[in-house]
Amino acid sequence: MKQHTRSWAAFAAATFLLTACGGGDDDTSGPTAPAPQAYAQSNALGNVSVSVTKHELQAAASFNLPYEGRNAAIAADFASGFLPAYGSGLAFKERLADGTLEFYAITDRGPNGDGPSAPVPGGTGNGISKVFPAPSFAPSFGVIRVGANAVLQSATPLRSNATTRITGLPPQAGTGSTGETPLNDAYRFDAATANYDANGLDPESIVVDAARNVLWASDEYGPFIVRINRTTGVIERKYGPGPGAADLPAVLAKRRVNRGMEGLTLDVASGNLHGFLQSPIDPKDANGASLRARPPGGSNTDVRHIAKFVRWLEFDPTTETSKLYAYPIDGTQYDRDRTGNAKLGDVVSLGHGKFIVIEQGARKSDARVMNKLYLVEIPANATDITAQGHDLEISSITQAASNGADYSTVVTLRKTELLDLNAAGWVAEKAEGLTLVDANTLALVNDNDFGLRTILLDAAGATVAGSIEDCTVDASGAIVSGCPAGVVGARLARGADSERDTRLWLIRFGQPLASYSVP
Repeated sequence: MKQHTRSWAAFAAATFLLTACGGGDDDTSGPTAPAPQAYAQSNALGNVSVSVTKHELQAAASFNLPYEGRNAAIAADFASGFLPAYGSGLAFKERLADGTLEFYAITDRGPNGDGPSAPVPGGTGNGISKVFPAPSFAPSFGVIRVGANAVLQSATPLRSNATTRITGLPPQAGTGSTGETPLNDAYRFDAATANYDANGLDPESIVVDAARNVLWASDEYGPFIVRINRTTGVIERKYGPGPGAADLPAVLAKRRVNRGMEGLTLDVASGNLHGFLQSPIDPKDANGASLRARPPGGSNTDVRHIAKFVRWLEFDPTTETSKLYAYPIDGTQYDRDRTGNAKLGDVVSLGHGKFIVIEQGARKSDARVMNKLYLVEIPANATDITAQGHDLEISSITQAASNGADYSTVVTLRKTELLDLNAAGWVAEKAEGLTLVDANTLALVNDNDFGLRTILLDAAGATVAGSIEDCTVDASGAIVSGCPAGVVGARLARGADSERDTRLWLIRFGQPLASYSVP
């Protein structure tokens, strides 16, 4: 993919525009300017009123990502390429003289689909996989301009140095390894086209640090935090979990696969970064199996499914030191009473120990995804749990001390619901980018997964319900077991129209956000 640096004038002159949404691939007109919509909700904070301006991101066709495979059906579905997906993270950049807003936005690792159980290259047995139909893609940050409409202006790929771009392909071993095998879209491992990448990143947030004149991003692989040159996209520093004094706490390496460092924000007053894992950690035994614990009156269950909290990180870039806190999750709000069905999105700092967090996941009533904003506070006496390993998660489940760790003594973060996004009309599954525009206003964006999904196929080419993750393939990519009855193949396909939009909302509250306090 070439680096795009289109100017506004060049964009305005373009003859073909794309709406990054389900039905707009051939629309050349662009949408009309959206009108603000008013909503009011009542919760523990009282009456919360907001005015929401709902944009759909516009992007020139040149921002689409070329398909790099050879499957004719996939090529037909993506004749114009995969849609751009600048929605994994969002950061306010500036307000221009005419009132137009500019934001930085970042992609994740690139177009990918769920994969089957597949042979582990150079090893024995099978393991989890991901399919990469555009493996040369470099995770990138872009600039979005919001005036009458929201328009993607530029894209800058992340680089390991001035001449070398990184990819979103997973590291094979060491810190950052997820155990995923990268496959091509024929469900085969081919090192010549989609190999492992020791420098691969899966970004999930972006932060402007004006004092240091850099950008920061968090990542799901390591999980890592990286410092980025905001002009060149070069990664200047990379922090990962480990034993060193400047490393992130080692326990973060026990993050659940694809549930790594999700949100990140900067407390301007302290200069410290705050972020969190997406879900509870997934500690393993010596054989690589997920550890289990038994809640009172319950049965042994994976720690990743029912631990009572998520790890929250405070990192000081100046001293390169860290603290960890416990962000509590109420499992009764989620499907099967599992905290592991909660997926935190992004976070913004309001200063003075206050934050707003996206909390979402499969709800208990019907397993459909719910998306909410929570007001979060770090108490002055919050417990620093950096030195406590996964026994603390076990203690939170068993409600008893575990190898000296006692969750009952931990002072957790405090939180309360601020806004139900679904009640305000939010329908996208993934609310992933959140930033503060001014004292009263937030901006929110979703991840559209590059407009693709994976489908299972029968012998007649018809779609069959089920998941490719239940299937097993051999080294040639042929399905050998596990799939639903009648399945003979699978492929990437155009995503559901409801998920192809990149939505960017401006949410203006009726009072300054910092004036809210957790009851």
